[in-house]
Amino acid sequence: MSQMKANMKKRKKEIILLVDDDLNLLANLTEVLEKNGYAVLTTSDGNEVMPMMENFPVDAIILDLKMPTLDGMIVLQKVVEKHPSVPIIILSAFGSIDDAVKATKLGAFDFVEKPMEPERILITLENALKNSRLQKGHYLLLQEKMERYQMIGESEAMNKIFALIEKIAPGDSSVLISGENGTGKELIANALHLRSKRADERFVPVNCAAIPKELIEAELFGFEKGSFTHAIKKKVGKFVLAAGGTLFLDEIGDMSLDTQAKVLRAVESGEVQPIGRESSIQVDVRIAAATNKDLRKMVQAGTFREDLYYRLNVIEIHVPPLRKRKEDIPVLAEHYLNRFCLERKTKPVQLSPGANEALIRHKWPGNVRELRNLMEKTVVLADSETISGDEIQAFLEGNPVDKASNKTNPGGKTLEEIRINAERDAIKSKLMANDWNYMKAAGELAISRATLFKKIKDYGISRNNRS
Repeated sequence: MSQMKANMKKRKKEIILLVDDDLNLLANLTEVLEKNGYAVLTTSDGNEVMPMMENFPVDAIILDLKMPTLDGMIVLQKVVEKHPSVPIIILSAFGSIDDAVKATKLGAFDFVEKPMEPERILITLENALKNSRLQKGHYLLLQEKMERYQMIGESEAMNKIFALIEKIAPGDSSVLISGENGTGKELIANALHLRSKRADERFVPVNCAAIPKELIEAELFGFEKGSFTHAIKKKVGKFVLAAGGTLFLDEIGDMSLDTQAKVLRAVESGEVQPIGRESSIQVDVRIAAATNKDLRKMVQAGTFREDLYYRLNVIEIHVPPLRKRKEDIPVLAEHYLNRFCLERKTKPVQLSPGANEALIRHKWPGNVRELRNLMEKTVVLADSETISGDEIQAFLEGNPVDKASNKTNPGGKTLEEIRINAERDAIKSKLMANDWNYMKAAGELAISRATLFKKIKDYGISRNNRS
């Protein structure tokens, strides 16, 4: 009990609503709860529960099932429907245990028999609130992830993709995402995962093009300790890591035919066999694959397995290049400007009409990735809060603008030096924003971890001195 009281002092008072027509019980239970740090609301009329919940941020309800004005079971159903995150503890008199069990099936957290011991009600209440806090924390975390992987666009093509994602996300069908480099294929895979019933489990990305052919089997399926010369400890493969969640196979067109055969077996059987292990492991994963290549032509050329192609391409999402959906460019640019200003804690920056025109004129060979990197460069190098068309054009060409003369001027630095400095700053910013989580930083920079490590070494970036 002393520990419970200590816990109460560490957080704000939580509001408990007591609902019972026994006025003595209300008075006694109120005293017990208030002594243990709770704020208490009471009512003996079930009809008052919903109005009270609209006016007060109730954290939990202790509810009697048998009341003369409005039956507690009806109150329970109304609360569960309107406020599903609020835990409800049922007070059950002797002989009404069946009703209490029925109430838990309808959504009540637990029930306590009358006459009740204060210790019992306090423990049950603390467990209910703890569970509620965990659920709220999980909900906030999920919302944060959805904001991080938010998809932006107003074009007809993107609206069709948004609608398709909402339609197919709840299922388990494999999805093939096609499109040019930088169009946001991994973003779509993340959106599918976060809107699916698997959102509580892992989203595991694998860049098939970044892993050497001789290592990809170990990466995908894992291996046992001692299974080969350098296997000094067991490695869990990506299929097993993604169990229950989503496995994202990026650049699937770069996978060798031998590996394709093993991936096909895993997808068809739902089993993987780590190197050096005699038995298989059952895995339940949803597969999302992505490619910038024409897999149909690769099938015809014999460089991609036809059976794997049809296994992966149950549903296809094609992402058009940015140059074919120009109406999305200003919206995306504003989104990334705001995001990078927040990350770097700088004053807000906005684009002038001329700047937006310059963005729309550009061909965007690097697609959304190029636009995102340009907006980060803009936030890093801009000298004013409103970006002109000349500045954007200069940034696109790799030169800053001399405001006094309104002409491009390298300011004593070569184009390559400017590019290197901007890239170094962008990498440092992403590493620090992600607390030096290399996988997350590489994902947001849209480069492989191998490329990230190489650039960290080339630029002399160190975690210790943040240089």
